[in-house]
Amino acid sequence: MRALHLTRCWRTLGAVLMLVLIVPHQASAWVREGHMATGALAYDILEQRDPEAIAAILRLMQAHPDRARFDSQLGGLTGREGERRMFELMAIWPDAVRGTPYAHPVWHTSQRIVSSARSAIPFAFGSAQFEFGRNLAVAHDAAASDADRAVALCWVMHIVGDMHQPLHTAMWMSWRFPITDAGGQWAWVRPSPDAEPERLHRFWDSAGHPAGLVLAPSGSLEAKLEQDPPAETLSPDPETAFAHWVAHTRELAYEVAYARGRLRAGNSPGSARVLSPDYVEQVRVVSRAQLTAAGRRIGALLSGLR
Repeated sequence: MRALHLTRCWRTLGAVLMLVLIVPHQASAWVREGHMATGALAYDILEQRDPEAIAAILRLMQAHPDRARFDSQLGGLTGREGERRMFELMAIWPDAVRGTPYAHPVWHTSQRIVSSARSAIPFAFGSAQFEFGRNLAVAHDAAASDADRAVALCWVMHIVGDMHQPLHTAMWMSWRFPITDAGGQWAWVRPSPDAEPERLHRFWDSAGHPAGLVLAPSGSLEAKLEQDPPAETLSPDPETAFAHWVAHTRELAYEVAYARGRLRAGNSPGSARVLSPDYVEQVRVVSRAQLTAAGRRIGALLSGLR
């Protein structure tokens, strides 16, 4: 009986926390420009390493069940510019279809408590890690339909981007946030003394605000590629590599986003704390590095696709 009672308690708590995590704002990692940057960078890498993969991806995208949305957003672009924009649109598609039958809110996160309360609830909320492996397999499966592969490709690109945003992998539980801060969705901060309060999650989504993002247009990412290390080679098991990426991102959440517990975010707009200039700069530096890593890794994951 005791075991049955504990099981019911865990299920109830899990249900409550899941509602807390997905109800507030259907949080999306990175603003539009961030995900687009990862898609553009993936294109640049494939252009250098495996142009045939680009051709295969564009062929599959012709069968995407939501193709009309892509065509309307391409704005008549053709050639390399149109191909690169398609990759940008693929990376943001799972966010663009929120509230439609294509949406899957729990695929965007895999959040664990990283405060000292983590031993009380040792599991993750959100199915991003499972869905990454499943969608990657479909994307590379020549026996699957072109439509299914196209949808899976968009999700692979997006989930990789999502799981490089620290607050999509972690959440904080404490006396101030007794049912967690939902990955910063219930935590309020002010980037400067004269700024309006905003959610910590939103602040990280915008990489310390959009001006700090590695933006996609007009060759900026190609220029950065010349400065960055070569695109990495994946381990024989991409899911193992992905698990390592997620673990690293979760460490960044603890070390940087929550400052090892020293961050004093408010639990309401009225109690929002002003972030230090050093913290704001750290967000910008870490976010740019994570976006760059995500784009390079997407390119490596899609290399060899036919």
